[in-house]
Amino acid sequence: MTDSAPTGVAAQGPRTARGQKLRAHLKLGYSAGGLLDGIATQAVSIFLFFYATAVCGVPAGLAGVAMAAGLVVDAVIDPLIGSLSDGWRSRLGRRVPFMLLGAPGVAVFLVLIFSLPSGLPDTLLFAWLTILSIGLRVSISLFLLPYNAVGAELSDDYAERSSIAAWRWAAAMLGALVAVVLGFGVFLGGPEGLSRRAGYTPFAATLSVVVLIGALLAVRSVLATRDRQHSATQAAGPAHLRFGREVIEIARNPSFRSLFVGALFLFTALSLHSTLGLHANTYFWRLSPGQTQAVTLALFGGLLLGAPLAGPALKRLEKRTVLLAGIVGLGVAYSAPVALRLAGVFPFVGSVLVSILSATVFVGGALMAAAAISFASMMADAADEHEHLFGARREGLFFAGWAFASKAASGFGALAAGLALQMVGFSGEAHHTATASLPPTTITWIGAVYGPGAGLLTFAAAAACLFYKLDAAKHARILGALEERRAAPAVTLPPLGA
Repeated sequence: MTDSAPTGVAAQGPRTARGQKLRAHLKLGYSAGGLLDGIATQAVSIFLFFYATAVCGVPAGLAGVAMAAGLVVDAVIDPLIGSLSDGWRSRLGRRVPFMLLGAPGVAVFLVLIFSLPSGLPDTLLFAWLTILSIGLRVSISLFLLPYNAVGAELSDDYAERSSIAAWRWAAAMLGALVAVVLGFGVFLGGPEGLSRRAGYTPFAATLSVVVLIGALLAVRSVLATRDRQHSATQAAGPAHLRFGREVIEIARNPSFRSLFVGALFLFTALSLHSTLGLHANTYFWRLSPGQTQAVTLALFGGLLLGAPLAGPALKRLEKRTVLLAGIVGLGVAYSAPVALRLAGVFPFVGSVLVSILSATVFVGGALMAAAAISFASMMADAADEHEHLFGARREGLFFAGWAFASKAASGFGALAAGLALQMVGFSGEAHHTATASLPPTTITWIGAVYGPGAGLLTFAAAAACLFYKLDAAKHARILGALEERRAAPAVTLPPLGA
């Protein structure tokens, strides 16, 4: 940062760099980091709860607590990671050091958490699962928070940001598909299917290799785009007091508040639905592992297809409109089939059932993809609004706040799923296959929580996002004002709160 840069305002890189489109090879390389997101997040969301409860015999309530603990501890640490990466100074820039620390941690903890030892008492197994859950989640954040934040710095253009977010989302969904295909189709296929304990460790090790490849490609592209990135924010005062002021500062941003509350509801719904996914497919729908794979692949196929569809939609519609349509569409996809089955008007079984479920989740996934891309792009626009309002760049803290909401909500969703299974009498040790005898009431409640319960939470998320008011015209005015401010003679701003 130059000596003339005002306190609290990041020095700006060449305006012409961020005003130009990102070259395709750099965009592709940066997006490869999304493989880590898709693989690690979806491997845990889809397989871990079933692995811990139905394969390793961890009581469902304890497994839910362990998974929730990892998310909650990580959520508390996320704002600190975001704040540190905003102000970090090194020869590699402010984001790359954190990414280089997080990626190997993800690879190691991913293998360990899918290699739980046998023969341990429930309490020790619960403690080990909790430690691994915390380590994995913190490692994911060390990579993803700076990675997502730098994506908001690569362009100031309203439309180009959506394109960058779309590429990143496509890579994440490709990673999710890798996890699904390798899980259901390779390592956890065959007669024993998901109950084959020996298949989980090589499954996780293979995923870890892909994670590291994607992370290294992303680091290379981030290093090659340093001319587009903002310099570390200069700040005054003790670190703990500065951090507190920064958190209060972003909470005062109305756009951030709307996205934050929406994320709380949305990610609670996603966590509840995905955590119970294998249980619902196995016991409520009575699908075989191959049929479950087909439905899951349809979901991620829709999530992947949503990336190229988001571009044309975002050129014609406001980002908030696309976001709301996607969230509501996903809620309907979650709720409708289960609600109809519970009402006795959805009698389909076998291949017809699989086809209908696959089509439903495919459409819902495509809508959700467009919504998620809008969400990320809206967060980057809100960071510009924040600089306009408060004179400071807070991309890292913005995405950390969003991650805090998602992980705290996801932790609550996992905990709620575990407690729900416990309350309705599900015992992982007693039920390993779809042919196991479960009480009808237990099956009904699994479906009700998995479907309509999660769907209602998505509608609450859509309602919260109605309060986001930053559109394309307002964002253009903000960018114009910021350019004028940056071109004006530098002034020294007093510390926030002085």
